[in-house]
Amino acid sequence: MHCLQTRALVHRYGNDLVLDGIDLQVPTGSIYGFLGPNGAGKTTTLRLLLGLLRRQQGEIAIFGHRLDEDRIGLLRRIGSMIESPSFYEHLSARENLALLQKVYRCPRGRIDEVLALVGLAQTGRKRAGQFSLGMKQRLGLAVALLHAPDLLILDEPSNGLDPNGIVEMRALLQRLNRELGITILVSSHLLPEVEKLATHVGILHRGRLMFQGTIDALQARQHQRRALRLRTGDDDAAQSLLARHGHPAHRDVDGLSLPALDDADAAALNRTLVAAGIDVFELAPERGDLERIFMDIVEDRSTASVTLGEAA
Repeated sequence: MHCLQTRALVHRYGNDLVLDGIDLQVPTGSIYGFLGPNGAGKTTTLRLLLGLLRRQQGEIAIFGHRLDEDRIGLLRRIGSMIESPSFYEHLSARENLALLQKVYRCPRGRIDEVLALVGLAQTGRKRAGQFSLGMKQRLGLAVALLHAPDLLILDEPSNGLDPNGIVEMRALLQRLNRELGITILVSSHLLPEVEKLATHVGILHRGRLMFQGTIDALQARQHQRRALRLRTGDDDAAQSLLARHGHPAHRDVDGLSLPALDDADAAALNRTLVAAGIDVFELAPERGDLERIFMDIVEDRSTASVTLGEAA
């Protein structure tokens, strides 16, 4: 079941097409990493999902209901942090939350719960303006969590954090997802971080959704496109031998690379090299981390969008 879906979502700023038919599918209970470079349309998409921009074309459904049919009711079940967190810097974390607690009409005890949840319970009367960037991000998350939402929509929550702060934010989001069952949609351009955090990923490039599915499905899909890395005791001889057997190989500083082969063909190639007296030091697919896969996809203009169902 999908917690959030869009269909053929299109948005323009004047004559500029920012979103070109986006079909998001965010599974309930997932951490969905929404990836793309700056200017890809991520923040515009999130603002449309929250009703902060007027929908121009397409449909948005959250928890199985169209957003324009029950916007207020649906938004009560969503917590969000878009761009920089907003709060009163002359007030403490507790005082900021106390103001919002009255707006949300949630139990007053919820303030202590979320402060403990995000690790700000011991900040006392320290003003929010004196917080570190990491603490401000945590306070922004506390605001988003105050009314106990079922869905969190976060725009670059690790933006500006130091490495330790990024690790802490990742652990916190994973705990919210695992222990409280909150579905999380998080936009980011930090590819290695999304690879460690997310269960599902959508790749947005120039307003088009280039891929959507699990990270495992993305890596499996790209496996067939990855080159095979080969290092031998005599790369010149190996390259010549491979060419004669119909496997043209490219030479670089790291050894040889050739188009991906299935396991049986790779084993046969290895036997051929060894039989010719060529020592094989390495024969393996190129590393397929998310950064390399992302670049492969956005650089391939012919890549068609892949839906969650097709990628699973």
